[in-house]
Amino acid sequence: MRPMPPKPGVKAIVPKPGVIRTPKTFTIEKWDGSKSGEKIIGYAETGRGKTTISSMAPKPVFIGLDDGGRKIKHPKTGERLNHIPGIKTFEDVRAALTACLTLDCKSVVIDTGTILESLAEDYVLRTINGPRDSKCSSLEGFGYGKGYKHLYDAMRLPLLDCDRLIEVGKNVIVLCQSVNSKVANPAGDDFLRDEPRLYHSRLYSVLLLWCEWADHIFRIDYQGTWVKKANKDAAFGKVTGDVTRVIQVKEEVHYRAKSRTLDDPVISFSTKDDDSLWELLFGGEEDGT
Repeated sequence: MRPMPPKPGVKAIVPKPGVIRTPKTFTIEKWDGSKSGEKIIGYAETGRGKTTISSMAPKPVFIGLDDGGRKIKHPKTGERLNHIPGIKTFEDVRAALTACLTLDCKSVVIDTGTILESLAEDYVLRTINGPRDSKCSSLEGFGYGKGYKHLYDAMRLPLLDCDRLIEVGKNVIVLCQSVNSKVANPAGDDFLRDEPRLYHSRLYSVLLLWCEWADHIFRIDYQGTWVKKANKDAAFGKVTGDVTRVIQVKEEVHYRAKSRTLDDPVISFSTKDDDSLWELLFGGEEDGT
């Protein structure tokens, strides 16, 4: 059947020629990350030395969301830490990460990722409307699980900024507070695991998102603790321990850790100026140089 002619005064529709797409070509080459930066998460209880050890990374600059760094000096030089002042919001953090692309630094330290997540929650509440186009005062106000999906999506954004730094050869170190989390064990009893304090649920896990992104997850802890009972029949005992700090690199059942390049399960951090971690990871490029 022939198409109907256009009505008088109506312009005929002429189909546009199809767009010819040139197929993308691919090659095979060695996967070399030697010019990329390192993605690092370090966590511990407060006061264990997260900021101190990070100050000895290659030429670090701090995005100091936790103002504890104002009291820390470089353990070898005695100098105060370099930081980017004026960061108050989630958007400020992202802008600072972008600025670090051209700033004179080799490592960017987010201190801490735990506080960054709180800023991300504030960002979600400020910028995303809830039911009936209303503002929510908490993540729960968005409805079952929806607020935490917004938080998860927001926490993906700084990783994009971090990846740009990694691509130009700068290291990103994200410090977190630690938390004991209950782990469901399908093979037996549930147990507790020490890990970075970031939001985690079965549906949306900022914790897993960031841990999967990282090349290394380092845990700072004491070398050993044990319980000494007054006698064999005592129900409780006194906790005793070695106060020598170490950096745990390989995961065990009771804590989260990993490294894609380091083989040693435990690295020395016996004194505050012990930079063995960076010596092993960067081959001597440490001490803020």
